[in-house]
Amino acid sequence: MKKVLLLLLMAIGLIGANAQGQLVKGKITDENNKPLAGATVALKGTPVTTTTDESGAFQINTGTQTAPVLVVSFVGYLNLEYPVKGRTDFTISLQPDTRTLGDVVVVGYGTQKKSDITGASSSIKAAEIAKRPLVRLESALQGTTSGVAVTTANGQPGTAPRVKIRGANSITGSTEPLYVIDGNIGSGSDVNPNDVESLEILKDAASTAIYGSRASNGVVLITTKSGQTGKPKIGFSAWTRNDRIPRELSLMDPYNFALAVNNQNVSTGGAAAFSDQQLADLKSGAVKGTDWQKALQRKPWVQNYQLDLSGGSEAVRYYFSLAYLDQPGMILNQWYKRTSFRGNVDVKVNDRLNVKFIISAILPQNHNTNYGGGLGDPFNQAVEWDPTSPIRDANGNFISHSKYASIQFNPIAQALNQQHDNFDGGNALTNNYSGSAILTYRLLKDLTFTSTDVYGLGYGFAQGLDGPGTAAFDNGSDNAVTISNRNKSYLSSNYLTFKHTWGDHTLNATALYELSSNESNVVNATARKLSSYSLGYYGLGLGATQQTNATYTEDAMVSWMGRIFYTYKNKYTLSASMRADGSSHLTNKWSSFPSVGVNWNMKKEKWLEDSKIFSDFKIRASYGETGNQNVPAYSTIQKYNVGGTAGSGQYNYYYTGGTPTGPGTPSVATTVGDPVTKTLKWEIKKTVDAGVDMAFLNGRLTFTVDAYHANVTNLIYNRPASEIVGGGTFQANIGSLTNQGLEFGIGGSPVATRDLKWTTNLNVSINRNKITSLGGLDNIQLFGGNNTFSTELKVGQPLGEFVGYKFLGTWKTSEAATAYLYNKSQPGDSKYLDVNNDHSIDASDYVPLGNATPKYTFGFINDIGYKDFTLSFMFQGQQGSQIFSQTLAYIQGGQGDINNATSADAEVQKLWSPANQTNTPAWGVNGSHKNNSSRYVYNSSYTKLKNLSLTWRVPAATAQRMRLNNLEVYVSGQNLWVITPYKGYDPEVDNQPTGNAISQGQEFGVIPNPKSYTIGLRLSL
Repeated sequence: MKKVLLLLLMAIGLIGANAQGQLVKGKITDENNKPLAGATVALKGTPVTTTTDESGAFQINTGTQTAPVLVVSFVGYLNLEYPVKGRTDFTISLQPDTRTLGDVVVVGYGTQKKSDITGASSSIKAAEIAKRPLVRLESALQGTTSGVAVTTANGQPGTAPRVKIRGANSITGSTEPLYVIDGNIGSGSDVNPNDVESLEILKDAASTAIYGSRASNGVVLITTKSGQTGKPKIGFSAWTRNDRIPRELSLMDPYNFALAVNNQNVSTGGAAAFSDQQLADLKSGAVKGTDWQKALQRKPWVQNYQLDLSGGSEAVRYYFSLAYLDQPGMILNQWYKRTSFRGNVDVKVNDRLNVKFIISAILPQNHNTNYGGGLGDPFNQAVEWDPTSPIRDANGNFISHSKYASIQFNPIAQALNQQHDNFDGGNALTNNYSGSAILTYRLLKDLTFTSTDVYGLGYGFAQGLDGPGTAAFDNGSDNAVTISNRNKSYLSSNYLTFKHTWGDHTLNATALYELSSNESNVVNATARKLSSYSLGYYGLGLGATQQTNATYTEDAMVSWMGRIFYTYKNKYTLSASMRADGSSHLTNKWSSFPSVGVNWNMKKEKWLEDSKIFSDFKIRASYGETGNQNVPAYSTIQKYNVGGTAGSGQYNYYYTGGTPTGPGTPSVATTVGDPVTKTLKWEIKKTVDAGVDMAFLNGRLTFTVDAYHANVTNLIYNRPASEIVGGGTFQANIGSLTNQGLEFGIGGSPVATRDLKWTTNLNVSINRNKITSLGGLDNIQLFGGNNTFSTELKVGQPLGEFVGYKFLGTWKTSEAATAYLYNKSQPGDSKYLDVNNDHSIDASDYVPLGNATPKYTFGFINDIGYKDFTLSFMFQGQQGSQIFSQTLAYIQGGQGDINNATSADAEVQKLWSPANQTNTPAWGVNGSHKNNSSRYVYNSSYTKLKNLSLTWRVPAATAQRMRLNNLEVYVSGQNLWVITPYKGYDPEVDNQPTGNAISQGQEFGVIPNPKSYTIGLRLSL
């Protein structure tokens, strides 16, 4: 018992001795004297550490040390050693680490120091993402990094921006990159922008080859936020913005429209449609008419809210978030809503084992957002409709049609009466749920095993009704439809990582086995000509005819990958990888994708390491191969057509004496579908890249340049089949193309003082592509006809080259004799280039008219901070591109569904006349007005002020009095102005939201991107 008491007394004495050590406290701030929460403060030479709280405060016991030194560190800042020298309360300011090549970045299946990277990559951090009120994550890529072109093809709520990394690499395949979210293959719609910690964009094949067949369009690695050690932290953010159509088309007022109709009628041999009294009433305003553009539009308020909780201990860290978005559309009766949830939990089980659990749910909803642009869309019809017509008649009923201008249905009635809920194109909008488990186990000192297993579920349920008051009901094709989707996915990535350093050598090796599978079910039920529409789209059983369809697909991929990084003296790095993928989609299922890269960090050389000019200087080069298997499942398996019901208008039947419309019932049967090829192979992209990364003046100025050349072979194309084998189309490998470009990035901090700081970044990207082979063909023409537009695939030309008639203005009086040779044309009629001089204007006279791919794109970002205020602005744009506007073609009148022009360019006084021989054609009996011409191909170059924001960070003392750790309030504007020669709504829009390279740059009634004004706040407590 005495021994026990003696031991207790000794222990108490030791504790007392330790307690007698000096207790110091202080505060850690950034370069602007703002508190840094989560900074690490360590006692040099000991294992004693602590971290700062939300106000940047810390306290630490220096023990028995006589000259204690504190080592302070924080991510993104230079480490600082601070001698205590007897002080017990002080403030330490850290300075940013501007040595950008020393950053650690995610590279796929691991991390690497940026100074050792051999490929081309870019990073975007959470701070940059937070500057704009983003609805979709993909928008964060726009204007922020070289080599990445982002356009929002449609201004409808919830529309996904189109992302293209280093140009187009396929004929008909999507240009979208591969999105990897915390190791899981997904899409930009699978993550809430506010949950993202960083984006890493992998651009060259040496970086992307580790993802093999899915990475031919580049890779975007998304890392979501994790909790930090410390007490629980609650964050809340909210913003609301007002959206509006940025500008309107110049259309005729009712009076000038009536004059134009009279002129057209008389010029073509008819009688005037409007009497003198009607003209007088329209001119005086006694008869008002309708401004259909304004009647359809609204200026909605978009709202976004997020609440998150984070914190944890050394053993368990957590981050949970809940967000809600409500985005009404800019036209009547249209909206998009989204609820999202994310939970990230990091568990340190012991010194060897770490486990991370991730759960997420994205629950979107929409209403009438399936207006992709086109003839019957209300937005398109709003500029084609008769401005002399009211919306409703004297009894309050919608006027369905007008005698003038468009022959289509009343756009206001269509917008208000259509009911399309939760549609995503022809499918149901999907609610996505996913769960991930990431296990990391250190087998040996230098050997780690990582297993990422992700299970995803997607459920969609769409319902639509085209009933009374819609165009479908008006023309007898009214219907109700229900679509149900169910998707399941599984991904298992298992890899070993070996990291070892000996002497001047560092080796990092990875070996991977990966399995992924997907399964999809779709059930579609349609009813037509319902006996009653009182139940809306729930009344499918009331249809006179009914049809059901069900589809099922399943696919899988198995992959092996090996990769090494070898670094010598931190100066020379060699990387090499080989990935083999086996896909169920193709005939030749397996292919291998190698890569190799080198870099030379010249700053580490003795003759440059003491340079006062260069802070960093790295030269790198790489070669790599990636693939594309972007074809539907079962593309190499013969399919059969099934289904069809009497009265549905869709049949697969044997002849049994009956006909689809006559007596008897056709027999539903199973018939052979489109032919298939038995030699379908991977598209293969081989890329060479060379780049230089430099930093000057202690990191105050950075410069990056990249040059690349890619050759894509075995291009996959949906080729028409001969009628001998039954017609249809089939997937085939038909040729090759080249894709090359230059990228420049320059940035820095021109001003960096205590109160004033200015950072800036400019990036410019140049890209060219050219078809080098079409499998023996010279060209393939797509689409066509006078009322649509044609594109062409031609050896030696870029993808998606516009082709059509060259518009030369009008025939003048002096050319009357020559004009008559062209279908008896007269002065004032349209004049086109006769390529073959046969006095006939037909498809043989097609010439190249332009291309939607810009010559270069750019982004210019600036942040100017003064004390607690930050002004940010970003310009983004493109130059050297063209757009075909069928909208502007149709409103000239006399084509397709529009009898009379509505454009102000077609006012009577602007048309050709003997006294005023303009290049705007007059109306004539034999005149030829071809939409498919250069008259409607416009320069779509633009420069936009994409974002302008002013943020006030409430001083820490004021925030603390409000019991807040941080409070920021900001106002901003998006798309505030644009410089462009394009006469339409928006040069950025497109009818192809998926980015198909051969049909890009065509616009027909597409809703433009909004001009927006935003106010928001961010706080934490």
